[in-house]
Amino acid sequence: MSESNDVLALTKRLVASESHDGTTEEAACAVALAAMQALGYAEVHRDALGNVIGRISGNGSGQGCVVFDGHIDTVGVGDASAWTSDPFTATERDGFLYGRGVADMKGAIAAMIIGIARLKDDPVACDVIVSVSLAEERVEGYALGHVLDAFSPKAVVIGEATNLHLARAQRGRAEIVVETHGVPAHSSSPQLGRNAIKPMAALVNLLGNLPAPSDAMLGKGILEVTDIMSHPYPGLSVIPERCRATFDRRMLVGESEEDVLAEVQSILDAYMQDDTAASATATIGLDEFVTYTGYEVRAPNCAPAWRMPDDAPIVARGIAALEHAGLIALLSHYAFCTNGSESAGRRNIPTIGFGPGTEEQAHRIDECVEIIHLHAAATGYECLARELATL
Repeated sequence: MSESNDVLALTKRLVASESHDGTTEEAACAVALAAMQALGYAEVHRDALGNVIGRISGNGSGQGCVVFDGHIDTVGVGDASAWTSDPFTATERDGFLYGRGVADMKGAIAAMIIGIARLKDDPVACDVIVSVSLAEERVEGYALGHVLDAFSPKAVVIGEATNLHLARAQRGRAEIVVETHGVPAHSSSPQLGRNAIKPMAALVNLLGNLPAPSDAMLGKGILEVTDIMSHPYPGLSVIPERCRATFDRRMLVGESEEDVLAEVQSILDAYMQDDTAASATATIGLDEFVTYTGYEVRAPNCAPAWRMPDDAPIVARGIAALEHAGLIALLSHYAFCTNGSESAGRRNIPTIGFGPGTEEQAHRIDECVEIIHLHAAATGYECLARELATL
């Protein structure tokens, strides 16, 4: 097997190119682009945002196209000395490949690129697009949205880890920012000011006890505080005039941005009725950054949940594809949030998920994926393309 079509070798090259904060994906994108070119994709290009997009031409008998998406960015490695091997030198050990991004989700991207390339000499009914997208770890769905704008697909496959099963649903995620406001004063005379941290401490407790809605499949719509920062910081003998906390709210199918924001605002309003001196607001967090191409991103961090009915045509075709690939076609769902929030959650495009590895490996020290999964996923993506092309 030549290195150009070896999924293990391509995964290693992708892992070696750090891409960890939504702005540094250029080198990893260059690896993906070169791999598509070497494999004979009909067209390969970067869009304005920096996504790498490859197209394998169909035979012209079908309408539309199918998009396979994988995000090239990863989270950071944390304390690299805690890893048993270099996180950016993918290491084989006991049938597994270890390294940052092997499961989330550079291994899936490698398998996608190689599996879809197999259609070149035996084309399916429509064009098949491989999307190597940016910044999913910062804001789910935004980058994929640019790809969907360009191609308007009839079906989307998300390559996030599913343990080689077929995912047909996921929870969404809203980043809710709560701010409390006070009056600054010298900390030796706190009675002259109003400490913004104190109402925040009460609100964190109240919001933490808020009953979580639940879904029989997806679980609870949990609300968890993830960071707190006062201003000024550090507070050098100053009573803080502002305090900001971020809450992660896992959304369920049917919940909107307005729903989850109103839920939090109701707690704030009740608190301010009891403490009329308190001032607090709740908003959806805003992601602002510049991609490696210089594209300025400004996007609300709210990604809706979605679910495909078990009898939906895309689910039936997905099951058939995995059976053709020699895999056990079990139905599953994602516990975390994916770019499917854009395709299915916002745009109602039929969407499923399939990928090597398990969700539990995402963002962990010594992240790993079974090597056999990488090869199986490449075949799975090929078979999925063949089935979904005739939807």
